Amino acid sequence: MARQTARHPIDLHMHSSMSDGTLSPRRLVAEAARRGVRAIALTDHDTTAGLAEARAAGARLGVRVLAGIELSAWIGREVHILGYFVDPNHPGLMAVTERQRTGRERRARAICAKLGELGMPLDPEPIIAGAEGNVGRPHIAAAMIAAGYARNNQEVFDTWLGNQGPANVPIERLSAAEAIDVIHAAGGVAVLAHPGVDDFSAEVPTLVEAGLDGIEILHPAHGGDAIDRFRALARQHDLIQTGGSDFHRPESPVKIGHFGVDDGTLAAMLARRPRDAGAPGGVR
Repeated sequence: MARQTARHPIDLHMHSSMSDGTLSPRRLVAEAARRGVRAIALTDHDTTAGLAEARAAGARLGVRVLAGIELSAWIGREVHILGYFVDPNHPGLMAVTERQRTGRERRARAICAKLGELGMPLDPEPIIAGAEGNVGRPHIAAAMIAAGYARNNQEVFDTWLGNQGPANVPIERLSAAEAIDVIHAAGGVAVLAHPGVDDFSAEVPTLVEAGLDGIEILHPAHGGDAIDRFRALARQHDLIQTGGSDFHRPESPVKIGHFGVDDGTLAAMLARRPRDAGAPGGVR
């Protein structure tokens, strides 16, 4: 396997086919190894189901795989909270991921019902059954394209399934405080994901009060102004500054390792873990 040199040796944000990525956990780790990344966090949406496969691949390929998750939450609007070093077998976290899984299935059925009303009938059950992990809008988008209702993903989301689209149904979410609490209970560190996408500057103090540990600063959607703004907020509130590629698919111009952190940041994150956290499966 020809290795490349990554811009960042540690990438803390990526998705596999267990949520809305296109690569299996095994292939995701292989891509990280190919690009010369030596540590990754698998942060699938509302699930840790891909962790065991990713870690087995990491052991073979020399890539350290950190236990992560990206929880869908709510703070007056949708917000995503990244959890790092979580114990995937923690009962509270397992209960939350099961709750989120069943909520995603209800959402898929509701979206398909709306599409039917719009003249685009789809049976949700094969879509749900065919998802390797949590079902999401990308799985429905693929079914729409296969049925001839749209030409590509961009058309699906721009016209039908985007957040303001006529067939979209909001996902069932935890409160942001609940998401942070369950990450801490599972021995993890809670980080605000891509805050510049919809500018969560105003919500940061409330999240800090709820126990937020860090802010994702380096992200493909963040320009220089957003980076400067959130770096200042991180310093003001003593938050760790993290980063990651938010990788979903190999055809994207953003590759694994384009955004990330160094060893010092990773050490600071480990030091931030709850004091009563032992050495769960999230730390390797």
